[in-house]
Amino acid sequence: MDKVAFQKLTDEMMVFYTEGKYVDALHLVELNADRFPEQSARTTFWKMCLLSLCGRADDVISVFQQGLDSGLWWAEDQFGDSDLDAVCDLPEFKRLMAESDQKCLEMQKHIQPDRALLVPDDTSRALPLLIALHGRNGHKDYNLERWDVARQRGWLVLSPQSMQALFPGSYSWDDNDRGLADILFHFEEIAKTYDIDRSRIVVGGFSQGGGLSAYTALSGKVGARGFIGVAAYIFRPASLAPLAREARSVRGYFITGEKDNSLDTIREIQGVLKENWIQFAEEVYPDLGHEFPSDFEKLFDQAIGFIFKEHE
Repeated sequence: MDKVAFQKLTDEMMVFYTEGKYVDALHLVELNADRFPEQSARTTFWKMCLLSLCGRADDVISVFQQGLDSGLWWAEDQFGDSDLDAVCDLPEFKRLMAESDQKCLEMQKHIQPDRALLVPDDTSRALPLLIALHGRNGHKDYNLERWDVARQRGWLVLSPQSMQALFPGSYSWDDNDRGLADILFHFEEIAKTYDIDRSRIVVGGFSQGGGLSAYTALSGKVGARGFIGVAAYIFRPASLAPLAREARSVRGYFITGEKDNSLDTIREIQGVLKENWIQFAEEVYPDLGHEFPSDFEKLFDQAIGFIFKEHE
């Protein structure tokens, strides 16, 4: 699959969606979905949402049924999306939703641990480690190219894939402790192969991965010196408090857009850190939404500089 082309489709669809041009967004998805068969679960869900917003309830049911018949499935909490409000109370939609969730539960039993690695050119020495966490609805390769800056700086980059599936090829970190267990498994596995510099471990992540990066670093389980949260999000910011009270020598670095719809949650996370004397820095972009900034490489260097400022 051409990841760049699919990202371009996603961006174009989201422009129409944000502007309320649901018919145009739907037309765009319908024209291009077949180009990306690996993303069929995602594009089928987009169609359902957009058809609902267009008031085409019968077509939502039809697309949903066709998706299930082709072997697709989605976790039940996916259908809490407000875009589906027009159909969520329909008996047939509820029946299909139950069928989908049952398939999801069955597939969960067969999910195996998976990860991606970015290895620096020089592995003759102990390697600093960046654990890079994908966002919700992501996977091990999601935004991995963004974290290649760490590999270029000589870091080993581990991208563990969550085992909490939302639909085929899409995973979440909804359960923090299950996510932390996944991370620890992969951390221990790669430590069998690579000589890791235990004094230079950082956890970074985008969106929900950014929230879990804070949770992981504060837990002390991997010995991380800090975390990098890009558009950080976590369901319950208060869940960080018990860990923050016990954390020692951990620093955080936030990369935040003022147009991010998760901005309030980021401020709640930071509030918990302040209450527990956890030091953090932040780079704020007035026109940035829930996304990476274009100059992320520069910010990675700044984040590492801040996290290790007193430890060098």
